[in-house]
Amino acid sequence: MAEKDIIEKEIILLYRGEVFNPNFYYFSGLDISNSFLFLHGKRKKLLVSPLEKPGVKKAVGTEVVVLKDFYQYLKKKVKGRKVYIDGNRLPARMFEKLRKFCKPFDASERFYTKRMVKRREEIEKIREACTATRTILDSLDLRSGISENEVKRQILIKTMEAGLEPAFEPIVASGSNTAVPHHSSSDVKIRNFVLIDYGVRVGHYCSDITRCFSLGKIGRETVLYEKLQNIFWNIVDEIPNMEKSRDVEKLYERLLKSEKLPPPIHSVGHGVGLEVHEFPRFGKKYSDDIKNTVFTIEPGAYMNDYGARFEETVYYDSKRVRIL
Repeated sequence: MAEKDIIEKEIILLYRGEVFNPNFYYFSGLDISNSFLFLHGKRKKLLVSPLEKPGVKKAVGTEVVVLKDFYQYLKKKVKGRKVYIDGNRLPARMFEKLRKFCKPFDASERFYTKRMVKRREEIEKIREACTATRTILDSLDLRSGISENEVKRQILIKTMEAGLEPAFEPIVASGSNTAVPHHSSSDVKIRNFVLIDYGVRVGHYCSDITRCFSLGKIGRETVLYEKLQNIFWNIVDEIPNMEKSRDVEKLYERLLKSEKLPPPIHSVGHGVGLEVHEFPRFGKKYSDDIKNTVFTIEPGAYMNDYGARFEETVYYDSKRVRIL
């Protein structure tokens, strides 16, 4: 069934528990804890407990139903019917309760596909998040002798001072730690070369940017970083000649090989939006359409005792790649 048909004809039931649910927010524009969003065609209802009632004042254009027993209400509405749920976010105990009176179907991947093509307002929020992230990275006091964790604290303090929140925990790596793509920051003192991977959220939308900084003389790490930046721009130039995500991945592998760099240990990028990692997916086994989507391009290379990565979050409007 086409994605459009799911939205227009079928019953969708999304749950927002104690943590943020991107699908709940995408379809409702709201973020209300411990609530259900009930969608049937163009009808939209927010099901909340009496405890959450004061928080639904912004639910403009959405019918709000205050309930002490969600399941008694839902049983009347969906008994015996197929219901599309977000299996990644619905607790198992809730799934079991629903299964007693309806036919829940996990549509997580279809929701990801629906969210993949970005609206103008989504792109602008991601652009704001990217701008804020670059401002934070450019303002860091990086000098030999301070630790990775001290740099990490700088990043988090500057994020808080800007009234923002992290999209994910900052990655700060120096020395041989740069050879570990997802290194956990430590008390190791930073040296000549530092890799920082970070992003913030604006209106729930994420950014993801990686920069490397040379603190002293130009070394092998800096040479590698420059090669990766060249690969990045080559990919940007070639994407308008491609349609599918796997084509970008294949180009990435060819460019690494042409620079005599090791085969990739992570994909060329990933979709970005309400989550740091979403569709489109990259890798030779994926064939996601990349037109009108937001994603990262992050060429990286990792040797035995050093590594580097360059990453931007971009929007491909089907004609050219725009750096957000």
